[in-house]
Amino acid sequence: MESRAIAIHSRTMETFELMRLADDFLGAGHRIAGVNVYGESGRIAHAEFGMLDARYPFVLGVPQDETERILEEHLIRQGVRVERSTELVSVAQHDTGVAARLTTGDRVEEVEADWLLGCDGAHSTVREHLGISFSGTMYPEHFVLADIRVDGGLDHDEAQVWLHRKGALAFFPLPEDRWRLVATNSPTDWQDEPSLAQCQALVDGRGLDRLRLADPRWSAVFRIHRREAARFREGRVFLLGDAAHIHSPVGGQGMNMGIQDAFNLAWKLSLVLRNGNNPRLLDSYEAERKPVDEAVIRQTDRATRMISLHGSVTSFVRDHLMSLLTQIPAVAEKFGEGISGLAVNYPHSPIVEDHTVRAAGPAAGERAPDASLGMADGRMPLRLYDLFAEHRHNLLVLGNLPNATISRLPRYPAGYFAVHRIAASATTGEGLIDSKGEVAARYGSIPAAYLIRPDGYVGFRCNGGEVSTHLPQYLTELLGRD
Repeated sequence: MESRAIAIHSRTMETFELMRLADDFLGAGHRIAGVNVYGESGRIAHAEFGMLDARYPFVLGVPQDETERILEEHLIRQGVRVERSTELVSVAQHDTGVAARLTTGDRVEEVEADWLLGCDGAHSTVREHLGISFSGTMYPEHFVLADIRVDGGLDHDEAQVWLHRKGALAFFPLPEDRWRLVATNSPTDWQDEPSLAQCQALVDGRGLDRLRLADPRWSAVFRIHRREAARFREGRVFLLGDAAHIHSPVGGQGMNMGIQDAFNLAWKLSLVLRNGNNPRLLDSYEAERKPVDEAVIRQTDRATRMISLHGSVTSFVRDHLMSLLTQIPAVAEKFGEGISGLAVNYPHSPIVEDHTVRAAGPAAGERAPDASLGMADGRMPLRLYDLFAEHRHNLLVLGNLPNATISRLPRYPAGYFAVHRIAASATTGEGLIDSKGEVAARYGSIPAAYLIRPDGYVGFRCNGGEVSTHLPQYLTELLGRD
């Protein structure tokens, strides 16, 4: 079975934690602690992911078929069944829904749905039936992937990348002492599934004949594109993942971006379906995700062109510049946050509001960091992500605000909205306390209020004393009237 996507980045692991699936993935994956990059004269860069201020400071190597298995089993537990070998033939929208025609073998089925999400890949039938353009270009190089074993003393805790004049070559650790081989610029006459001998010859030709390949599970040759759909929504139909955007595999962003697309849209669609919210809330999906996806396309394009440099002068400059920059802590940290997805934010979203410049914590539109919590009554400690995993809007109230201020907030069912007061110390026998100071370190120590969305981003922020002034209107527009 093919298993192309293997990299699960830190932000996606946080997403899986919000889905209560983090332990399943940790059990199925291999933690990649860093990456070594080699040029013609030896190692030119080394980056460690441990610098990330997150609970998952690593890349998790998980074969794609394992990722699909874990997610499908999660769906089954929710009462959802995945139908395989089913083809979408046509799509038609009308005022109140979407009509789709499906075929499974000789059986034809007509389906009526309120909404349709097109997650059907780069050759999306949904996108084609909507007439949405998918502009971009193809890279000239051919790429090789292989799932193999490697003898030769590679450190299985870190990824290994060689920038050779004949093309880049990399090994990424996988579970069961296996590796993912990725190589650029393979011979143009290679087709379908390269043999073990061909892969070995490619490795030998790039100066790594000390490495011996064995036991291939699968291999593939492919071309890559960078393309983006002109829009991500057409009425009641949305495009997500590869159906909306594709880019170079450098950085292992593809599957992670698709998962983040889905998680961004899911809570919004849930609100619309559950309480009849204004469907305009769904417009924020494209407003938030399209700029992020465009940025990833640009970044992976630059990275792909950089590793593809073959001239002696240009590759010499690249190697020395990379060596210099990766030794600057601030640059290395920014690189890690970008690759990991922790730096993704939505500051210009139409559904985020920020009413303070004083608070030291994350601004509206930014990722809400995790932190440990104590219980004033001595019960088992929690983490903020335990609260966020309830899939509702959670208001964090920091500082000793009067009860009257909190009582003026709108009231909603517990499945939609909850208020959590977090004190610096245990002054009463109940409530949450910042027992280790992690909340203050990540959200600031002055009285403030943070409304955390179901996808783990800050939707609203204000100074503590102003929460009953600004928040009610925001909640009314987002959740409806209490």
